[in-house]
Amino acid sequence: MTASLARRALLTGAGALAVPASKPARADAPERQRWLWVQNNAGEEVAVAYRTGQDYDIRALARLQHHFRDLRENLAGPIPPLLLDMLSLIQERFGYTRPLRVISGYRTPQTNASLPYAAPNSLHMRGMAADIVMPGMSQADVCSQAMMFSQHLGFMGVGWYGSFTHVDIGPKASWARMLN
Repeated sequence: MTASLARRALLTGAGALAVPASKPARADAPERQRWLWVQNNAGEEVAVAYRTGQDYDIRALARLQHHFRDLRENLAGPIPPLLLDMLSLIQERFGYTRPLRVISGYRTPQTNASLPYAAPNSLHMRGMAADIVMPGMSQADVCSQAMMFSQHLGFMGVGWYGSFTHVDIGPKASWARMLN
């Protein structure tokens, strides 16, 4: 699925999941903001509205990109807005009561190669994946929610690793792997 088709699927399909069916959208209603509240492994935290309607806030995207950076190399990489949209939808389903913890976002090839279970062609190296935890929530529930979006949208990789959930904006796939 191309990025534009994926974006269209997100806006038409997942948007329906996030808005109750009993409330029809009004033409004169203000444009909806898309929020993300994240914390990375360095303990840095940001809560920001990065999109209003179809318009992305470049400064907010840059702040999020910084929080998704490779912490070992201290280098930020690309983070496609579609990944942020997917994470925002997952967070929205659980309420914005706590930050979504990003265990791993963008990875440099060097960091990726140093990780024992990382795929050699990991989507993390293109900024298209994030390993996440919702503190205080069952990771099985987080993974299940991500899989529901994947099934509905027809794309998105979702992996359950026991202590965290992997979400990517690649082809539809799911797996479970328990790490020691």
